[in-house]
Amino acid sequence: MQYKYQYITEEEKQNILDANLDKFLVEVQDITEGKFLIFSDTLGLDAQVAQLKEDNLILMDVLATMYEDMLMKGTV
Repeated sequence: MQYKYQYITEEEKQNILDANLDKFLVEVQDITEGKFLIFSDTLGLDAQVAQLKEDNLILMDVLATMYEDMLMKGTV
């Protein structure tokens, strides 16, 4: 489910963000009708893929660091 909140000031924007920490911010709109924050209960597919890619890079970095340490110690 998506939730759309209109704001005018940066303070209102921050209050909305603080009140919706349990949701995912999926879009910020600044259109002629006003400024809106759009939240969702679930993370969109694109965001999930991006998160998985980031997690994969972190894991690859950790593995490379561990392998380098093992090479330096001569355990490989």
